[in-house]
Amino acid sequence: MDMESAIERLAPALLRFCTGLTRSPVEGEELAQEALASLVRYWRAQGPPQSPAAFAYTVARRQAHRWRRRLLRFLPLDFLESRPHPEPGPEARSADRERLEGALRALGKLAERDREAVLLAADPEMAVEEAAQMLGISPSAFKMRVHRARQRLSSSMELGYGFREQGREDVRAGS
Repeated sequence: MDMESAIERLAPALLRFCTGLTRSPVEGEELAQEALASLVRYWRAQGPPQSPAAFAYTVARRQAHRWRRRLLRFLPLDFLESRPHPEPGPEARSADRERLEGALRALGKLAERDREAVLLAADPEMAVEEAAQMLGISPSAFKMRVHRARQRLSSSMELGYGFREQGREDVRAGS
């Protein structure tokens, strides 16, 4: 696979991943661009990496950690608790929008490592082996982490936004 086709295939999923990590489209795009630039520099200097996706996602993860540390260092704590939310439009009042907002809130409450695992598992083009390699764990450990993170996610969903509303069993009921 040549570099241009690898980047073309990788870019949309990497952008979604970075946006999910930062919860900001602007910051997510910046992180994705930096990760892809690192991939290009590496590819030109040392040839193609064993897994271009694993390389780019690992760079993006590390940059997101640095970005988060810089952000927390310079922001007052009360800002983090009281972020202004955009005024919802008429379409945002629908039930689908409420469920989405509830899911995003629950995703934001997950531990960082759980959120990363869920975001990687949500990418349909990401192989389990690649995702595990990015996180530095075995494929079976990755599957277990995703499973447990999804359990935590569904149990933290508010009743009005949860899976019960859709007719599915609550994970806690089966435990």
